[in-house]
Amino acid sequence: MKKEEFDPEVYEFYKASLEGNGFRANLDNLDIEMLREIEIKSHAWHLDPYEVYEKKDITVSREDAEDLWLRVYVPEAVRVDVGKLPVILYFHGGGFIMGSIEDHDPLCGRLADECRAIVISAEYRLAPENPFPACIEDAVFTAEWAREHAHEFGGDPERILAGGDSSGANISAALALLGRDGKAPEISGLILFYGTYGCIGFSESESARLYGQGDYVLPVNTIEKMMELYIPEGTDPDDYRLNPGRAEDLCNMPPAVLISGGLDPLRDDGEEFAKRLENAVNKVWSIRAEGMMHGFMLYWQRFSRAKELLERTGEIVRTWSE
Repeated sequence: MKKEEFDPEVYEFYKASLEGNGFRANLDNLDIEMLREIEIKSHAWHLDPYEVYEKKDITVSREDAEDLWLRVYVPEAVRVDVGKLPVILYFHGGGFIMGSIEDHDPLCGRLADECRAIVISAEYRLAPENPFPACIEDAVFTAEWAREHAHEFGGDPERILAGGDSSGANISAALALLGRDGKAPEISGLILFYGTYGCIGFSESESARLYGQGDYVLPVNTIEKMMELYIPEGTDPDDYRLNPGRAEDLCNMPPAVLISGGLDPLRDDGEEFAKRLENAVNKVWSIRAEGMMHGFMLYWQRFSRAKELLERTGEIVRTWSE
């Protein structure tokens, strides 16, 4: 590990860990509730509130599952383009076992303003209490709800996008495939931040070898433990709801912006997914953020590069409406 590898703001932010014992953790006796609590407190310490034109929490009742909490972000642009704004369904990161609407609140608010879009953030069910495919089912439900209710917030129900970071990017890509195949509402665009897609195994990935040993935020053994908790025994690894990158056919997918971190062990998997989408003749904007580690978009208030990429994402997404 070399200091010059890092964006200076990233190095200063993580200095104590980078110059200490790194990010290694003992996962043998993992306490999920404690892990979730630590994550929430850690994020809250570094995130500042972000105000949008309107923000509303909604609890949606379901007959076959627990109630689903949604948070709707409405940008000021709605005052000019009421009924015309696209709707972005956002699925937070957290390795399928943690993360929440709350710790992604500033990111979703800023995304709404930059993209001139209604953002609907979903508190999908987490593993291990609710393993695969519960979160995918929640994503489909969220898309169906958005198609029915988008007009109530000034959104266009015919332009539903999906986005997310890390595990949330995986969920969004799976939702787009389901939408393409008529098993969910059609997705009009994808916003994917450093996701996991199942294109490349860790043994094949240079980024996993270089950045997955515990010195760069996200150790590979942590990822493996999370996936062990998420995936029930006997699940088909080629099910594209689990691994979107393994879909036999990636044709007719919506336009997508994919952002990867140069120092992220998931970098190669994400960039390979971008290549496969591009090879299937889809419109793809693949951007690598050098010097950045996994999770960096969450800290756009601390990292200039992340803020710039949110602005760039907004520029790209707005072209999809032209």
